[in-house]
Amino acid sequence: MAEFPTAGYSPAVSQLIQMGEEKARGPWPEYLELGISAEHIPELLHILADIEAFWPEGDTESVEVSAPIHAWRSLGQLRAQEAVNPLIELIIKNEELNVDWVMEEIPEVLGMIGPVSIPAIQDYLLNSEKKEWASVTLGHCLAEIGKRNPQSRSACIAALEAGLENYSQNEYSVNGFLISYLGDLKAVEAAPLVERVYQADAVDLSIMGDFEDYQIKVGLLKGRRTPPPRYDFLIDPLEKLEAEKKANRAEKRRERQQAKKEKKKRKQAKKNRHRR
Repeated sequence: MAEFPTAGYSPAVSQLIQMGEEKARGPWPEYLELGISAEHIPELLHILADIEAFWPEGDTESVEVSAPIHAWRSLGQLRAQEAVNPLIELIIKNEELNVDWVMEEIPEVLGMIGPVSIPAIQDYLLNSEKKEWASVTLGHCLAEIGKRNPQSRSACIAALEAGLENYSQNEYSVNGFLISYLGDLKAVEAAPLVERVYQADAVDLSIMGDFEDYQIKVGLLKGRRTPPPRYDFLIDPLEKLEAEKKANRAEKRRERQQAKKEKKKRKQAKKNRHRR
């Protein structure tokens, strides 16, 4: 059984650490009613900073594994602006961690925290070295912020457009998801840019279809004028992500096995030297 860094936390946060996966499923608990308050923000951020210690490889049974999930949800309910950069860093780190909970829930958390997140997210989307799935997740964050904070809808659309302007350097999947998030925000004003990206043939069509589909989604068209494109042969982006995760896990297993073999060889060589 793994050892978790649970010492030194206040009673309220210690209780949160022990809540387990059952409480992580279904509707989110009202963490503030359980005693979590603004004074606990540093402790909650510490859990996220120590997240890999709470997620030891191979341990899915311990209740402590769910502590980061409860921590970031609490930060969302607290509207903790101090959490913006750590949460964005976690999204970027998740390119290697490959944890579905991060992709699914952090956009909701940053949506709760609100518009203060927009500049840092836009900065990342403009980074020439940005990662594929981190970009997708951060685009989702902008959509959530815009939906939850209507006064910031225009700023979220502008940030998504800024990321999409680099369509020639972006992964096609990133372009597809950014367009889908603009669609979620009913961004009629983004249609000229979206059309340009489609005309450049720089979009993964399996994500939301072609430009006519975008126009329908934002209300510019009532229905299709042409037959839908044939893109059913393309790989679904979520299936692609799962395949990448599986390949990464297999690669890590091979690396561990190789390390064991090398260690065994070194031990055997050492024994042989002693025998001489």
